[in-house]
Order: sequence, then structure tokens, then C-alpha cells
Amino acid sequence: MKIYKYLYTLPILLLLLSGCEDWLSIDPKSEIDTEVLFESQEGFSTAMNGIYTNLSSTTLYGENLKHGFVEVLAQTYTLNNSIYEVLEDYDYSSNDMKNRIKNIWSLAYNTIANCNSILEQVAAKDSTFFPEGGKRMIEGEALSVRAMLYFDLLRLFAPAPAVADEAAIPYYNKLSNVPMPYLKTSEILSYIIEDLKTSKALQKGFDTSEEALANYGVRERLTYNNDGFYSNYRRGRRMGYYATTALLAQVALYAGDNGLALENAMEFVDKPELIDCTPADEIEANNYNRLLHAGLIFALNNPDFLEEFTPGNFLISNVEEIFGTDGDDFRKKCYLENSGDKYELSKYIITDDNIREDGMQTAIPMFRLSQMYHIAIETMFDNNPQEALALFSNLRIKRGCKLPLPDILTKNNLLNYLINDARREFAGEGQLFYMYKRLNREIINEDKGNKTLTDEFIIPIPERETSFTNN
Repeated sequence: MKIYKYLYTLPILLLLLSGCEDWLSIDPKSEIDTEVLFESQEGFSTAMNGIYTNLSSTTLYGENLKHGFVEVLAQTYTLNNSIYEVLEDYDYSSNDMKNRIKNIWSLAYNTIANCNSILEQVAAKDSTFFPEGGKRMIEGEALSVRAMLYFDLLRLFAPAPAVADEAAIPYYNKLSNVPMPYLKTSEILSYIIEDLKTSKALQKGFDTSEEALANYGVRERLTYNNDGFYSNYRRGRRMGYYATTALLAQVALYAGDNGLALENAMEFVDKPELIDCTPADEIEANNYNRLLHAGLIFALNNPDFLEEFTPGNFLISNVEEIFGTDGDDFRKKCYLENSGDKYELSKYIITDDNIREDGMQTAIPMFRLSQMYHIAIETMFDNNPQEALALFSNLRIKRGCKLPLPDILTKNNLLNYLINDARREFAGEGQLFYMYKRLNREIINEDKGNKTLTDEFIIPIPERETSFTNN
């Protein structure tokens, strides 16, 4: 495993990949030594901005881990894109696919190493070096970003826990030029959960203060032109307390810790005053809302997203099978656009009208309130099926569905309905493949036939990495 080759150039690479936000004035082409970079508060904000820019790149959540590579694995589209045709058949042997997988792996681990660098530098500073709460905020964000990347690497490159618990991927919690062994899935999940719990504790006071909650409205959370990197505005674009809580609910569910998953999901489900779905009156007034963004807990930002997404490449032909006679579902109206006998995902048909878009043109949806409902419903059903189904009905009402749920008597039947709801909710957002894999369910494709999960659903680790494995 040759990750160490990247570690000595981290500060330079981080800056080369970072873009400038409104709180930054540094030239992104600058090359700054680590000691110089972290001499000031602004150096830490620059470093964290570089982390988020990496996450938003096409290699990671700007395409591959969002509407591109991972969503093709879920058989979401009727492809009009030759680049991805081989991936529909889970063929990873082409040079393009090998390079794409290598780049995902390399940039994810490089960003993890950048998080480790920030964490080491934060630990070396006294809390008085930062604005009030700033040290805890940055430490928490770096821990959460590292956890998110490890979680997605694990979900891509290792079997799901329901299938096997075996050596999966290497784990680095500090900068090192020594190759680390590949740890079991359960071991890595325990490290991720520990990081997220620590991050929540660090950031809770900052993000749950009266001032922070007052600034947690939809616009302030996601698009407000804030007062600076260390303010509590626009926290929906950062791995703050609430994004961390949402991620911990997902990780705990994947790890089979239903109690922890439910506890964290209910932090959202029980607080509609904090965050709720886009209201019906807004949608029924024909307001443009391609992302139903009121329910976004966390979204990344990519200023080049408009240029990088090509309309017409990702079409959906089985919409009628997914929605059936539930035609009033807001997700059909808002997320999809009719294109002859197929539909296009309008989540990514972006205008340049800032007023119409409500400042959301460059948003990459990451975590939604609806995910928290799904987690609560699934984990609650075994012990309290009536309350779980009441939550499910509540979510469907919030999404405009007028047809009542049928009688659901078994967990298996519940999961079938949750998968269908996920197909409506998360198309193009990189969530479906992981859901199928976690549940060890066949991937649904009405056009070409369902796909049974096999070893093909474990992405091959790049050859140059496995040749240096140190088990």
C-alpha cells in the first residue's frame, strides 16, 4: 500500500486543490509550508476549505460518489453515456474504469491524510489560538470528514457486514510513511463510530447554542453569505454537529447497532422545528424546487457543478414502475422532468437564475431528513411496528403521497416499501447502491432484470495498492 508517497506533499497539494470562498483571500495556486500555513487562524480555514474542495471534486462527491459511478452501480439510469456502459455490467477492467477507481481511492486517502495533518496541528495549538469554540469546531469537522471517507471507502471496497467481516481497507489515524495493515470491517466501523461520537461532543456546544439554532433556517444553513469561517452560519455546508449526527445514524445502521442508529436519527425526526421537509404549499404554488432543499441536512458546494454535469446522459425509464399510481408524490414533480418515454433527473438540470434557484445552483445533496426517517422506521419496526408505520405514513404525507400504505406485517415487506421509497427519494444521490449492499438485496432493474449481489459488487482495490499490502 503506497499511501505514504503522498504524505510529504500534503500541504502543497491541499492548497492546489482548494478554491477560494468568501472568507478566504489566499491564492489557491500558492505553495505554503505546513508551519507557515498553520501559523494563523486563517491557515486552518484555508486547510479545511481545501478538504471540502476535495470532497466536492468530480473524483469524489462532485460526480463519482454521487450521481455518477455509484449511481450507475445501482442500475438507476437508462444510460446515454458510453463512458459508463461497461460499469452497468460491473466490468471494472477497462483502463478508464481502472483509472477512475484508482483516483477515487487515491484522493480519498489523500484527503484523509490531510484531515490527519489538520488534527495534528490543531492538537498542538492552545484553545486561545482560535476564536471561541474554533478549536473544537475544526477538530470535530476533520474527524467527521475522515469518518465519512472511511465509511464510503468501506462500503465500496469491502463486503457488507451482512455478508462477511474480513480484512477490508487500511486505516490511518495519523500521518505516517509506514503502510498500515488492512483491518476488518467491524474494526474500521468501530473507529468511525468513535470518531463521530467524539466529533458530536466537540461541536455540540457550538452548533446547538441559541445563536446557532437561530441561524439554522434553510437559507442560513445552506446559502447565507456568512460572517466568516468561524461563524455559525451556513453550517449545512460543513460537517458540523448535525451533519455528524446524520452520518453517525447511517454508520450505526450499517454496523448493525440499531439502538445507536435510532437514537441519532430521532434527533431530527423529533425536531421539525429544527429541520423539516419542503412544505406542500410551497410546492403546490409551483415554486421551483428541484432539490426539495428544506430537508437537506448537509450539502457540499461545487462552483463548477453547472459546467460539469451534462443533461441527457442519465435518464430514468422505469418511473411508472417506481411511482405506480402515487402520481401526487412531490418527488415525481420536483426531482424528475418528462423527456418523451423517459424522465431526466431534474435535480441536476441547473439554471443560472439565482432567485429561481434560491442560491442552490452549486449544492451537492449529501444527507437528507428523509434518510433519518428511513433509519428510524427500519430500526423501530421490530419493537414498535405501529409507531414505525406511523412515521412512514408521516414521511409519505410530507412528500405529497395521497395513497395510504397497505398493511405491512413483516420486516421483509417493510424493507420492500422502504427500498421503493428510497428509489423515489435518492435517485442520483449515491445512496441506493449502499442500501442494496447493506441489506444484501438484489438490485432492482425493471428494464434489464434484477441483479443478484455477488463479488462484483465489491469494487476491486487498485492493483498498485494491493501489491503493497502489509497484512
